[in-house]
Amino acid sequence: MDQHVFTSLLDKYIDGSISTAEKAQFARLMELPENRELLEHALQDAMLTDKYLFPVPASQTDRFIEQFTAQVHGLPPAPVRPIYAYRRWAAAAAVLLLLGTGAWFWYRHTPASRPIASNTATKPIHDATPGVTGALLTLDDGSQVVLDSTSNGVIANQNGTKVLLSKGQLDYESGKTSGGISYNTMTTPRGRQFKLVLPDGTKVWLNAASSLKYPTAFTGNERKVEITGEAYLEVAQNADKPFILSVANNITVKVLGTSFNVNAYPDESTVHTTLVAGSVQVAAVNSDAAVTLQPGKQANLLKRTGKFSVQSADEEQVLAWKNGYFYFDRADVQTIMRQISRWYDVEVEYKEIPDKKFSGTIPRNVNASQLFKILELTGNVHFTIEGNKVIVRS
Repeated sequence: MDQHVFTSLLDKYIDGSISTAEKAQFARLMELPENRELLEHALQDAMLTDKYLFPVPASQTDRFIEQFTAQVHGLPPAPVRPIYAYRRWAAAAAVLLLLGTGAWFWYRHTPASRPIASNTATKPIHDATPGVTGALLTLDDGSQVVLDSTSNGVIANQNGTKVLLSKGQLDYESGKTSGGISYNTMTTPRGRQFKLVLPDGTKVWLNAASSLKYPTAFTGNERKVEITGEAYLEVAQNADKPFILSVANNITVKVLGTSFNVNAYPDESTVHTTLVAGSVQVAAVNSDAAVTLQPGKQANLLKRTGKFSVQSADEEQVLAWKNGYFYFDRADVQTIMRQISRWYDVEVEYKEIPDKKFSGTIPRNVNASQLFKILELTGNVHFTIEGNKVIVRS
């Protein structure tokens, strides 16, 4: 088979212009064993051109061919399996563009009746840049330090505890405590995230639009902190002094030494606590409901009822924000836009709300226009950026 004929059919399939007869010819040609290598090269060549947003590792070709073949034959997509290859998000984005309608990975539904062209997505006139490392530190005396622009070094000394900033991380160096207990509050505005190490060695990663209040030295019989928004914690072990996390006046989490993620944004209906390692007890503030989690489990508190449910957690999805990408699993547009509004610091206005679900991964370091372009390729949602506002239409 002439490679030009094959790539011509491939391009027509991608942009939706392939006829019924041509699609049948394309499907037959893909079944021939001698065309396997040609298909691999064609897919790789296509993915590495400027037509697609990101390059794709060669190690993913076999998987892409499976899904692509099923799509061409009109078969249901195979179950999505984790991708652990280098730049997995790049693979996901490229496959979305490659499959046009994105039936298997990004947009799970039957193929759309209207063609989706890879070069026709609406590009916003304006843009919004992604979030960066930064936070606002409020000291015990009420003074504030903008950590985005503060130089490295000692930025405060509170009752014998030094507060040090180094390479985008805040640390506390405990000395001889003098006077009473001082409290600090770390706040990450929308479009910011930050990491800090508490006086006991506990590591905390704060997502955008979150806050953490904590003492500059842990005294007494427990280590107690308060959080709003979302955070991932690796708690330093201390069997004699349990770590108590108060979450947005909804739940308390009691641990000795463990790693877990808490998502408790005020605009979400559920508080999610996901245990990565160790053991935690999660208790509702306004009821007697409580659960003890084992690694790999997630406790979900429905705010409206004050009741818990426990399920197996998708750790990769839960920690995607910490690891630098968005991970959507059958998420509706409103769920996606809540995450986007926090990270890009934009307001969202809905002209229409598409009744569709989306699945896939996108890096958090791309501009908003690139992210919206990927979503628009499904053909079922459109975005316009006007200043600091994103308008959503179906």
